Formats: sequence, structure tokens, C-alpha cells
Amino acid sequence: MKRAVWIPLLALALAAIPAAASTFLYQSQAELVAQAEAVVQGRIVEVHSFWNAEHTAILTEATLEVEDTVVGAAPSYVNLRTFGGQVGNYRIEAHGFPTFELGERMLVFLEPEQDGAQKVLGYQQGQFRIRGEQGREMAVPTFTTGARVLRRDGTEVPAPKAMPLSQLKQQLRETAGRVGRPAV
Repeated sequence: MKRAVWIPLLALALAAIPAAASTFLYQSQAELVAQAEAVVQGRIVEVHSFWNAEHTAILTEATLEVEDTVVGAAPSYVNLRTFGGQVGNYRIEAHGFPTFELGERMLVFLEPEQDGAQKVLGYQQGQFRIRGEQGREMAVPTFTTGARVLRRDGTEVPAPKAMPLSQLKQQLRETAGRVGRPAV
């Protein structure tokens, strides 16, 4: 085949490859700790999804019962809000955005919304699920497929690895000391 024929075929093939659904700018642990209103560990005790006022997007709110405040100050219950969820037969899946399930335990970095609710700072970078593995609690990052995290130079950041919850909390308290934040 002639070269002129290959170029349109190659362009068509590349257009058929799906792009990543969401791309986020990487935030280091120090940046997250410095910017978070608080970092808390807790259990989701309520979850509900609803249409926004314009009926153009579905949002999910979850109530987190705070078990431990790692950095900053937080009330005993926090109202978390995120983009995505399901209302009736309509579902919006937002790759890279936090998700919440009733009864799950997690550690989150909190950022205030204008109306008193909180969101997870750094999207999924600021959310860890707490799982029991081999007799100890592990902090498991919530990165999902379809989401990419990039450094400022455009290089992709590998997904963080799970670690013992106690180790992550100790790291966060030490980081808080280095960035001038009150650790609890």
C-alpha cells in the first residue's frame, strides 16, 4: 500500500483507542497533609446519591463516623460529597473520584466545600480503604483503572502500594510536623 493510504488508516485506528477517563495532577503526601483541613479514619454509616439542582449530574453523599483524627481537627461525623453514583436506572461512573460503600472503613484527607460538606482532597489520592489482612489493618489506596495521575512534567505516577494502617498514620503525623500542621 502507498504511504498516503496508511496515514488515514493509522489515524482512524488511533482514534478508536479509548483515552483514560480521568487525569489528575499528582500531589505528594506532604502537599496533601499541608492542604487538608483534617485527615481522619472512620466508617461510612450512610450513603445516598441524588441529582444536582440542574438535573445534569449525579452526586453521592456519605456520612463518615470519625474513629480517629490523625491531623487537624474534625467533628465526630463528617458529610462527604463526590461526583458520580446511581439514581434509579441512571448511573454516572467517575474514574478517579472517591467512592463510598455502607460499612466500609477508610482514611481520608478532608477539604471543605462551600456549603459545609467535605470532599476528599486529591480525589482518590486522598482516600485509603482499611482492610484486614493477615491479622493487621492495611491502608489500601483506592486508585482505579481508567484514572491516571501525572506529575507536573507529564510523567505518569505509579499507583501507591498498600501499607499497614499504623505505619501510614505515623508517616502522616511525622509529615504534619514537618509542614507545620498540628498532629493529634
